[in-house]
Amino acid sequence: MGGGIMDIYHIRNGRSLMVTGWHTSFPPSSCLGPDSGELNWRAVVSEAEQMVGYPTSFLNLRWLFNDEIAVAATQLRKLVGTNHPLLKSAKNILVGSKSNLQSVGLVVLLVSKAAGFGPDQLVEQHSSGVLNAQRALAEIVEMKRTGHIIHKAMANLRDRRASGGQYEDLLCGNKIVLLSGDYLLAKCLKHLGDLRNNEVTELISTGLRDLVEGDFFGEIDADGNPLPSKPKASNTIERNYDWENENNLGKLGSNDFLGQGKDEWKLRTMLTSGSLLAKGCQAAMMLSKQGMEMEREAYRLGGHLAMIWQLYLDVKDFFTHPHSYSLVGAPVIIAIWEYPTVYGHIFEAKLEKRGVDFKQLFYAVRSTRALEYLRLLLHEELMAVVRCTERFPVEDARLALNKMAASIHSEAVQFLDS
Repeated sequence: MGGGIMDIYHIRNGRSLMVTGWHTSFPPSSCLGPDSGELNWRAVVSEAEQMVGYPTSFLNLRWLFNDEIAVAATQLRKLVGTNHPLLKSAKNILVGSKSNLQSVGLVVLLVSKAAGFGPDQLVEQHSSGVLNAQRALAEIVEMKRTGHIIHKAMANLRDRRASGGQYEDLLCGNKIVLLSGDYLLAKCLKHLGDLRNNEVTELISTGLRDLVEGDFFGEIDADGNPLPSKPKASNTIERNYDWENENNLGKLGSNDFLGQGKDEWKLRTMLTSGSLLAKGCQAAMMLSKQGMEMEREAYRLGGHLAMIWQLYLDVKDFFTHPHSYSLVGAPVIIAIWEYPTVYGHIFEAKLEKRGVDFKQLFYAVRSTRALEYLRLLLHEELMAVVRCTERFPVEDARLALNKMAASIHSEAVQFLDS
């Protein structure tokens, strides 16, 4: 990428799409099972939950409905009418949807079941093909993600006058955010220690480290929102980001990948969501003693699921919020990489110390071929999920993972087709 756009070839008979540097094929229907027609997200999740014998949509409720959180929840009434970000986050957490990755626990359970376990595992240690320790791990991973979502729901109170007479209530909301998020993360660490597995504890702890690093990666604007980096010249790129094979206990990637389009987006995705999900899947293999090869394959599977998930979120955000979408979402970053002149909209705003004209940037991105590249990247990630699941022996769980990816993929494509 970066050296100009070549013609796109759409080969209908071979069911493939090609662009220079990109190639993907659609997964055969056998990878999605006999009922692979119209995939509805709720139906796919419901089927998967029945498969693992655990309604993961209630994981949050079991952790959130206790005395400590109840005290904080009673204070939420003060925030009604203030438009504090915590209200929206609380709704998403309790309802659950693709929009906030609240199914990460379900993914960990499905990967656990798809891998199976050895004959040395006792019957009383598992149910529905998942070890009890793996169920505990799924809760830990989901609550770590939930705690981080709550922490990010802080209201910006830098300008007290802008909040008007609601300042005290908004400040109270921020205190609730800090205390609730800290409580959930502390409880996660306690339950993580209860697993009594030092390797798993280290791995999941580094996932939390990556989440925090992702919030401060690259440039930010005056309000703390992330900004894309200035695109590099294609002839200055020395290497691409290979997240699948790096040492994931150490620092993920480096600042060298900023300004490299797809590489920058992938690194941001791994830091902000992919690392925790991928490491949760890898840790599940550690608990069932699957060996290093399966551990790494589970890490790759979790990472690719996070990638296709984030692509969907970025595309949905771009099309449904044309006045406030993320500037580090895939549509903007890919457009800037392929057409560096698009970065001028952001650079001029920085120089003039004003906000970015989102509507103008929206039309600039739409005028490029970036959306076609996004379609190809979606297919590429879907095929990567299918390839990874082929290494897992338990068919029903494997198909459930493929259906989740296919459902996300199809909804993202609908936005691109709109």
